Amino acid sequence: MHDQVFSPMFFNSIDWTETDRFEKPITELADYLNDDRVFAIHLWTARNEAAPHEKSAAFIAQLISPLEGFPPFTTLADKFNTDKNRHTGNRHCYARIYDRLLSARRLSMRRLMEIGLCRGLAERNQTETPSVALWQSYFPFCQVIGVDLTDFSSLNNERFRSFVCDQSSVEDLRRVAATIEARSLDVIVDDGSHASYDEQLTLREFFPLLAEDGWYFIEDLDWQPPGEDLTKITPTKALLREIKECGTARSVDPLGVSALAGQFAEILFFDSHYELDRAQLLGGLVAIRKRANQSYPHDSVARIGKAS
Repeated sequence: MHDQVFSPMFFNSIDWTETDRFEKPITELADYLNDDRVFAIHLWTARNEAAPHEKSAAFIAQLISPLEGFPPFTTLADKFNTDKNRHTGNRHCYARIYDRLLSARRLSMRRLMEIGLCRGLAERNQTETPSVALWQSYFPFCQVIGVDLTDFSSLNNERFRSFVCDQSSVEDLRRVAATIEARSLDVIVDDGSHASYDEQLTLREFFPLLAEDGWYFIEDLDWQPPGEDLTKITPTKALLREIKECGTARSVDPLGVSALAGQFAEILFFDSHYELDRAQLLGGLVAIRKRANQSYPHDSVARIGKAS
């Protein structure tokens, strides 16, 4: 290792002789690119002609043409049929937020959970998961964990693992949580039922699974399914705004979400383009970053309150 190198070029600090690795596809380089000793990538071989870009293109080809090899999340989202993009469905355009907050972790993202994989209840025979393909395209070394009422286990593989789970059931949530190591998820995205009760119950039960400095996202805060009793539950957006501004909930908090406030490093609200244009509503998506350097007296997950 050469500690005194001050070249303006990027530098692979593991070993100068490992230039052959740049000729391998990116999917084979996880151990190298995520090694703690790698602080950048040596581009000396960029003077050589790169192989044409394709799914298994050499890593050096993608480094030379970064816009082609590593398109931003917004560009990728436009290729998939999800409402995170700018053109189809409800056009929430959340992709811009994920790109802003997660782009620095593109090669280091290891595990991401998304709750809600179906495009709609009417599509009962859905045989694909566009959002999973989107995450996997953006994070080449990431395993995606999917949670949904629909059984997608037929699609399971080394980079995708699915669970059938009802967000409104504390038993279902705890059954899933029991199979996942605490603090092992880099990102959790709740795009499920959108009911405030379900969102807050899931946040309470799954937040311990999130790693320090990890992000917990809740989408579509301005839509509530029919039957939500707002006399018994504070809307999630309002509750999290109170925690952000006051440090605790001021309104009814039956699931004890405010007990998590000490673990929130920051709470950020972003607009859904659809809701902003349709109803002038601000803050359709919330991003919660988990505080780092916390002390954990034991590995068992403390349960806060009871769900009725």
